[in-house]
Amino acid sequence: MTQENTRLGTTTSYATGTICPKTGSYKTANKYMETIVVVAKGTKFPAGPDGSKVYWTALSSADSSRTSFESVQVTAGTV
Repeated sequence: MTQENTRLGTTTSYATGTICPKTGSYKTANKYMETIVVVAKGTKFPAGPDGSKVYWTALSSADSSRTSFESVQVTAGTV
């Protein structure tokens, strides 16, 4: 099991394939995008959006309240 503790132990990151210890929101990022997922306790952390091994960082409730999403309507067949 790979995990890293950073910022004085307040943030923990988990590698793809690691078993999730606590249900919650987790994020990962690469140079193109940031991805946020909800992972249930006891399930494995998924691969990144491009299928690669990544590290997922738990979001605190403060992070979750600051996260906003924009809705975008896309015409069928244009993406």
